Amino acid sequence: MIVPCPACKARFQYDDSRFGAARTKRFKCPKCSHVFEVVNPGIAALPPDATLSRPYAAPEPQPESEPTPPAPVVAARTTAKRDRDAMLIAAGLQTPGMPPGLRFSLAFLTGPQASMVQVLERPQAIIGREEGDVVTRDPETSRRHAMVEIHKDGTVWISDLQSTNGTLVNGERIAGPSQLLSQQEFTCGNSTFMLLVRSTDEYPLH
Repeated sequence: MIVPCPACKARFQYDDSRFGAARTKRFKCPKCSHVFEVVNPGIAALPPDATLSRPYAAPEPQPESEPTPPAPVVAARTTAKRDRDAMLIAAGLQTPGMPPGLRFSLAFLTGPQASMVQVLERPQAIIGREEGDVVTRDPETSRRHAMVEIHKDGTVWISDLQSTNGTLVNGERIAGPSQLLSQQEFTCGNSTFMLLVRSTDEYPLH
């Protein structure tokens, strides 16, 4: 049976078999603490002059279960973003594992490959003299000279790979990972590069 509180109108579920032979039971509303009496639905109602002198035994009615709240809107936004990323990857405008919405390139400023621009296609790119992802053709550059790492948050870091002549950022030789900003320069051997970060909005889908 449903037990309504006459004070706050809260409604609670209660097993009427727990009345037993009692004609009434006293309830204490767990929401507002109001005490009231309910007539056993299996027995005729008490006459108007019935007293409330029975011993108090407060039952423990269970509140009706609340409806399940709707799913947060953020889930829909996450799905839409994931679908957009999948479209960019399918169109060749984004590489799996790369930060969404950004394109990264290295411009050769000095050295044998000066005036060339190379797009970074993967989260990690090795710069080397004759092998790697970015080839310098520079005899002053080690075979595996440095590594550029593109993190998922869009930040770019460069690390020296124990090269002979070292990797310079802002004119200083780095000893550990060093963050690069867009249009910042760094040097490997006699080759100087500039990092370029652009939005893929420059390459809209059609």
